Amino acid sequence: MGNAKSSNSKKKCKLPREDMDYLLEKTCFTEKQIKEWYKGYMKDCPEGSLTRSKFLDLYSEFFPDSKAKSFYEHVFRTFDEDNSGAIDFKEFLVAISITKSGEPEEKLALAFRLYDIDRNGTIEEHEMTEILKAIYSLVGREPQLESSPKERARSIFKKMDTNCDGVLTKDEFVQGCLKDETLFNMLTTNNCGISTNGKDSLSE
Repeated sequence: MGNAKSSNSKKKCKLPREDMDYLLEKTCFTEKQIKEWYKGYMKDCPEGSLTRSKFLDLYSEFFPDSKAKSFYEHVFRTFDEDNSGAIDFKEFLVAISITKSGEPEEKLALAFRLYDIDRNGTIEEHEMTEILKAIYSLVGREPQLESSPKERARSIFKKMDTNCDGVLTKDEFVQGCLKDETLFNMLTTNNCGISTNGKDSLSE
């Protein structure tokens, strides 16, 4: 029994070859780096999945202020691409890779998922307002010193909603950001709030 448990534990600690091949193709990391990330991930998530509560606990260490919770709730939803209620290692590392060194279109696709709260394939103005409120709260901005989240969202929609139907499609969002560097930086910079300098808890 003891040997069986030890064998199962070793299998869990080793990333399956098919997952390694997938991550080598989909991320910017080398095999050695992926193994290091996996080691840190399994240390924090020995069951092999990052639950919502664990995710929030980890990031509360970096941002103890409860005001950050709303933003990281949205980040968790964005990373949990299959909507399973947990982030597996592949989902986690692909998102990290995009945040770290993805192409502009990849970063915008990730940002689109962040703003598309109900996952219906479009962004509505109230969804963008909600995310901007969470970001303002996270970084400690005082809305009265600049445009409010609602005003900012309305301004963005005026620029991006090319067919004036009240929602942003993924294409409108991506093309609008690619044509406007200010919008691109505002809507993608640190949107997932992830440390990519190797000091993230899950990479140690």
